Amino acid sequence: MAKLQNLTPDEFAPLLADLGLEPAQVSVVDPAPPPPSEGKAPPPVPRTHLIYGQIGTGLDIPRAATLFRERGDASLPSDAWALFFLKDARRDEELARWRNALWPWLHVVALYRIANGRCERETLQGRREVAGAIAKSGVMIAAQRRERVLSPDATVQKFDTNAGGWNGEPGKPGYAHFRWMRKYVALFAKPAGAKRILDFGCGAGWVGIEAALAAPGAELCAFDPSPQMVKLAGENARANGLTKFEGRTGFGEAPPFPAAGEARFDCVLSSGVVSFSPDRKRWFDGLASTLAPGGTLVIGDIHRESKGMLKRRTERPLLPARELNGLVAAQAQAELEQRGFTLEASAGYQLSWPAPQLAHFSDTRLGGALSPLVLAWNRMAAGPTSDPARFDSWVMRLRAPR
Repeated sequence: MAKLQNLTPDEFAPLLADLGLEPAQVSVVDPAPPPPSEGKAPPPVPRTHLIYGQIGTGLDIPRAATLFRERGDASLPSDAWALFFLKDARRDEELARWRNALWPWLHVVALYRIANGRCERETLQGRREVAGAIAKSGVMIAAQRRERVLSPDATVQKFDTNAGGWNGEPGKPGYAHFRWMRKYVALFAKPAGAKRILDFGCGAGWVGIEAALAAPGAELCAFDPSPQMVKLAGENARANGLTKFEGRTGFGEAPPFPAAGEARFDCVLSSGVVSFSPDRKRWFDGLASTLAPGGTLVIGDIHRESKGMLKRRTERPLLPARELNGLVAAQAQAELEQRGFTLEASAGYQLSWPAPQLAHFSDTRLGGALSPLVLAWNRMAAGPTSDPARFDSWVMRLRAPR
């Protein structure tokens, strides 16, 4: 257990306990090793959980993050924590720059703000105080490898735990907008006449359900990594009168449909899924494998370079991994064209800043008084666009090779 720059893991024992760690499991990495002019090699970094610290202000953050990766990447196990102790309080904008600079090596999962002996943990789920006193003052960034955060086990656990939140609830704020977005993607496929429809990463199933309702008599299949999501999708399909439904669990990188001996699909929809994938190439291979020759593919996702997403990355120190892992429509188009697909149409459909913020303000402060107007504005704006940055979400329709 190293002691560098007057920093030891023992000083952060309450924080480490919150992460399920003992101080003896953690090693300190000096963020400022001896300069080359001294002719001294930096001390070796043990293969374990790591704390980089103490880290001062005024650094070139992207350069520092690159150096930290060079120092510790080979020593950081796949399931380990990488912790960065920034001495003194930091503004959210600076913490956001650290988060952006560490990606895609690491994803920031939590922040520990330490002052006056108290420590508060901040995650996307909220804030809570950590039991125990810490004498240091500053911010500890807690991060894990991108591959770990997007791993199959983490994905299943996340969606099983939060399945209800992805289903929407009639009468609740934002529900009308929630359902409109899913119907927009479904109808973008022009599914009338489809015989076999696949919802590729179905979540609660609404995109596939809307497509099947527009294609009377069609068979609807759906899969998701989360058993709870697949269960919800089946319940929603039956509640909407769809009797030809089959759900399975699986991942886009190795889709469970079609199984051996089963026919491919003439209509496949995948909405908001690719940004969760840790292996984009395998995911697109899996997607392409489900289409019958000449079949229709509709794919949509968040637009990571929209005005709203850029603003969030600048201001917010914590974001879901998918907002960093997302891709722009042109990247998805290139991947699919490499696999022989032909683009037929594309559109933006979720207005970016400030439409979502106005809707949230209306729902939480005004009892939803302005929400119908915001939705109407969004519906009128959705469609082909020469300015993709206006939209937080994109959708494309492509034709599979014959």
